[in-house]
Amino acid sequence: MKILLVDDSSDARLLLHKVLRQGGFRDTLSASSAHDAFNHLDLNHAGAGAKAIDLIMMDVRMPDIDGIEACRRIKAVEALHDIPIIMITVRSQPDVLRAAFEAGATDYIKKPFEEVELLARVKATLKLKQEIDVRKNWEKELTKTISELDAALQEMVILQQLISVCPACKKSLADQTSQSALETYIQIHPNAKFHYTICSSCSKQ
Repeated sequence: MKILLVDDSSDARLLLHKVLRQGGFRDTLSASSAHDAFNHLDLNHAGAGAKAIDLIMMDVRMPDIDGIEACRRIKAVEALHDIPIIMITVRSQPDVLRAAFEAGATDYIKKPFEEVELLARVKATLKLKQEIDVRKNWEKELTKTISELDAALQEMVILQQLISVCPACKKSLADQTSQSALETYIQIHPNAKFHYTICSSCSKQ
């Protein structure tokens, strides 16, 4: 799974990269600023061309745009909303943490960090991301299935309207069924599966 490291300190990025690699997380990207992170995420195009990133680890204190504001902007993009963000901060004041969580942060780690704690939090967050992805895929498949069932139901309603049935005995009145309507339906639905029987005209050809 891919992790984006966002910190204006190159030393901090190298340390995070080293710890993550030792913990088995080798697929990482680095960004030296919020703007650099936005480019990785293709924020200017609503995340349409974003690389497949599963987790963002971002320092709170950065020049120009700090981590909390960057988090808020990322979470405002629908395509990026489900990417978890772990904030990294040297401070643990309630107001800073509150602002981070209100901006959409998933978790936080204090500097200087303990490697065991950092890796544990990363693993837990990535597990959460996997569960979110599974749920989203399930919802997508469910929506597709419901749409297909709705379409099939609509087709059944159309077919039922084409066939004449006596309301008393419930028998089909084939002689009163609209042939032109049936033929039009068949032409519009060339891939529909019918019970095919060669008609007398075609059998003579």
